[in-house]
Amino acid sequence: MTQKWLLPIDGSDPSLYAVRWVTGNAQALRDAPEIHLINVQAVLPSDIGRFIDADTIREFHLENGMQALAAARDELAAAGLAPTQHVLIGEPASAIADFATSHGCTQIVIGTRGHSGLTGTLLGSVAMKLVHHAKVPVLLVR
Repeated sequence: MTQKWLLPIDGSDPSLYAVRWVTGNAQALRDAPEIHLINVQAVLPSDIGRFIDADTIREFHLENGMQALAAARDELAAAGLAPTQHVLIGEPASAIADFATSHGCTQIVIGTRGHSGLTGTLLGSVAMKLVHHAKVPVLLVR
């Protein structure tokens, strides 16, 4: 059975820690995992629809999401892995957990900023929310 790994990417350097972990460890696996990159865009305020049409908003989210995924996609491609890219709109932790479940992902690999304790609690880390809500294993990479 082919593993299906989900890598949430927000375009930050810490989100690329997961990509580097995957590229560093993928060769050790007998079968390369199927890699899915996901970027979750924030929902824009509802009243913006009065000024901008829905197609323009969709294009905006897709363009920003693909831009956030670009570095991760390029690093994976350089390592011989061809990821599938996804851009969603919503609250990141729940969108990622729901995607992982609905697409049969076997693992979520997410880079963390390394905040812990009170700082991590106050910031409401997406990674920590995923650990609590995901129905599949979550690997945190620092």
